[in-house]
Amino acid sequence: MRPLELAVGGAPRRPRRRDVDADRRIADFVIQLVSLRTQVSAEEIASLTRCDAEAARARQLAMYLANTVCAWPFARVGAAFGRDRTTASHASRRIEDLREDPRFDATVLHLEAALRTTLQEQAA
Repeated sequence: MRPLELAVGGAPRRPRRRDVDADRRIADFVIQLVSLRTQVSAEEIASLTRCDAEAARARQLAMYLANTVCAWPFARVGAAFGRDRTTASHASRRIEDLREDPRFDATVLHLEAALRTTLQEQAA
C-alpha cells in the first residue's frame, strides 16, 4: 500500500485506487511481454515465491523494464509487483550488470522498444 500523500493545504489523502490498479495492469502487461520473450510462464514471473533462477531473472527483467521505461521509482515498481523497493532496486542492479553481454543487451533493447511503443499507443 502506498503511503498517505499530502493534498493542497497539508491534509492527508489516500492515493486513488485506480492509480494502484493501473500500475498493476501495466505490471501485468510487462510480465506478459517478458514471458513471451523468455519462455517463462507469466504465473512463475508473478509468483510471490522465489521459484527457480530462470523465473527470478525474468521477474527482475520485468521490474527493470517498469523502472526504466515507465520511469517508476523503486517503491512504485515494488508495489506493482508485490515486492518492496529494495527488491526492485536489486533487480535493476542485476539486470544492469547483465547488460554487458551483447545478446542479453539486445533482448533488453527489444523489450524496451516494444514496451515504449505499446505505452505510447495507449496514451494516444
